[in-house]
Amino acid sequence: MKSMEKVMQKWKSYGKHFQQNRLYMGILLLTAVCAYGYKVTNATIGIDDTPSLYYFEEGLIAIVGRWVLFLLNKVVSLAEFVPFVTDFAAVVILVLAAVVWSALFYSVLGEKVPTAGYAFFGAVFLSSPLISEVFTYFLHNGIAIGYLCCGISLCCVREWQSSTRKMQKGSGIRQKLGCLAVAKILTAAVFLWIAMGCYESFMILWLAGLMLLLLTERIAQGRQEKDIFATLVAGAVAALVAIVLRSVMIVVVTKAFHLEYLRGEAVQRSVTEMLGWMLQPGAFGELAMILKRTFVLYGVFAYAYLPIRIFILSAAAILVVTLVRVIRGRDLWALLLLPAAYLAAFSLLFIEGKATLYRSAQFLPVFCGYGALLFVYGIWQLTGTLSPKAKNTAGRKISAGVRALAVLVLAVILWNQCMDMTRWFYIDKKKYDAAVKTVDQIAMDLERDFDTSKPVIFTGNYDIPYSIVQDAYVSYSSPVYYKMKRLADLVDPDLLDKYNRGSRGVWVAQTPALSVIDWGRYAFDSDAELVKFFEMHGHQLVALEDISLYAAAEEESLDLPEYPQEGYIVDKGDYIIVHF
Repeated sequence: MKSMEKVMQKWKSYGKHFQQNRLYMGILLLTAVCAYGYKVTNATIGIDDTPSLYYFEEGLIAIVGRWVLFLLNKVVSLAEFVPFVTDFAAVVILVLAAVVWSALFYSVLGEKVPTAGYAFFGAVFLSSPLISEVFTYFLHNGIAIGYLCCGISLCCVREWQSSTRKMQKGSGIRQKLGCLAVAKILTAAVFLWIAMGCYESFMILWLAGLMLLLLTERIAQGRQEKDIFATLVAGAVAALVAIVLRSVMIVVVTKAFHLEYLRGEAVQRSVTEMLGWMLQPGAFGELAMILKRTFVLYGVFAYAYLPIRIFILSAAAILVVTLVRVIRGRDLWALLLLPAAYLAAFSLLFIEGKATLYRSAQFLPVFCGYGALLFVYGIWQLTGTLSPKAKNTAGRKISAGVRALAVLVLAVILWNQCMDMTRWFYIDKKKYDAAVKTVDQIAMDLERDFDTSKPVIFTGNYDIPYSIVQDAYVSYSSPVYYKMKRLADLVDPDLLDKYNRGSRGVWVAQTPALSVIDWGRYAFDSDAELVKFFEMHGHQLVALEDISLYAAAEEESLDLPEYPQEGYIVDKGDYIIVHF
């Protein structure tokens, strides 16, 4: 009991080290305001927002393994669409997550990195524009809670390391796993289980974070090989326990709340079902294409999409610092842990059988922050050798100048990230305003000329005005396109063409280009969600529930004028067609 109190006190002291530091908290809170202030104060309704009650009240989200918010909704009201409160709470939790992750790396690096280094780690992580790809969804897939719980879980692993290293030298892995410290591994598994209960991709972040933790130890302290083996075994145990707990939890929640009838309504997210693609004919060729697409999304698009560019820069900083450690310390383990971290980060593509979507790439903001952390670590180590203990004014000035330049570089990156994050949130607001204007016009035309007690079916395709979402594309005639094309052609001459979207150009940013109106036409096999979008804006329509009539309606509407041309609405007797 006393040992647990000491552990809690130690980690509380780590947290207080940052929470009571004005520089650290000032940078972090200012970043939170700059990156999320616009989103929190400008409400929008987008994809997956209209069925919030279906997800979080009825339980559709729980049967696919994302049970945390479902159960949390039983305690505090979350299911009703209340954007400001939920958005603000998510930002607060993200700030706490940044502090926890900072404490994790502080437990390894300590004072070898100045406070500014940890502040930039937290701020770069917090403001990564890639988070905007998922933050526009209502309740944001629980990413804030997931980041926090992943960080706490890895802190438990770190504490397990500390406790086992105090044991007698020569203790084997079996002894280490069999000691009382096993409780810490189980605690790590529980927090990982909670993180996965928010979004299953947090398992990927956790695995990658474990590799980064081990890599950080090699860089800063040069741990012995047996420490790595023991930690990997312990990590495997924690991950396995978390996966088993997740499977059990799905069964328990399904039975306890009688959710069996929902099983056919959503794609199940079990590991075995997702791995099924590997058994299909041509799986090897499919894997080759998946790797090529990943190269485009997380490499080629760095020319056009800021979060990917920062990711590449962070990878360069991590690589340089690691190679210095490898060369100076003759540390081959560091050379192995570096690719292992990235392999873990991209392991979801092997599980899902497709290139990881940006909204599922929870690892990327942490890697970007980690790159900033190691950049500061490397600069401070380098300038420490430039400023000898002897009184050397020139050496001190050079050291101070290099450090100031490093801080300036990170400040510029941070500013650009906050600007980019706000830009995507602003585009989301403009998309929403355009969607509201569209449904208002359609509702006015329906209410004026038609019997709105009849079911309505929406056909065709709605395109967001290009002037709103043009930043999500790269024009074919732009210099950036030719740079991307030259790089992609080194792998496959037709590779970049797979991201062409008609006359709009190459689709770079994913979520910003998606339309709530177009999604609402196909969601859950009917246009009920689009009708609900109308209802949320004061227009009462009736959805066509008979899905068997949809194909015929689509065929009947092929020759109809498109919205907003005259005649885009037609009364077919039993239902009304609205054609986009």
